[in-house]
Amino acid sequence: MKHVAPKRRDPFEMLEEALQSGWNRLETIPLKGEGEFLVLTVSGLVRLARNTRTTRKPRKADAYGPERTTVNSVRTGNYLGAMAWRWPTGEDRA
Repeated sequence: MKHVAPKRRDPFEMLEEALQSGWNRLETIPLKGEGEFLVLTVSGLVRLARNTRTTRKPRKADAYGPERTTVNSVRTGNYLGAMAWRWPTGEDRA
C-alpha cells in the first residue's frame, strides 16, 4: 500500500487566501502603542500580537516566504514572523 505524501505548507498561497478572506497587508499594520491585533505567521499560525516598532519596515519577499515583519506575541512575548494582520473580534479573544 502506497502512502500519499502530505502537501507542503505554502506561505505564498496562505497569504493569498488570507487577503481574499479579509486580512490586511503589512503596509497598514498597527505601530507601537496602537493596540493588539491578530497576525497570520509564516508558519500558518494565527496569534494575538502587538508591534514594538514605531515605523513599518517589512522584510522583502524571498524564496522562504512573502513579505513579512516581526511582531511580539501577547501571550509569550516571543517574536513572530507576521505576513498579514486583522483586528480581533469578540470570538477571537475567547
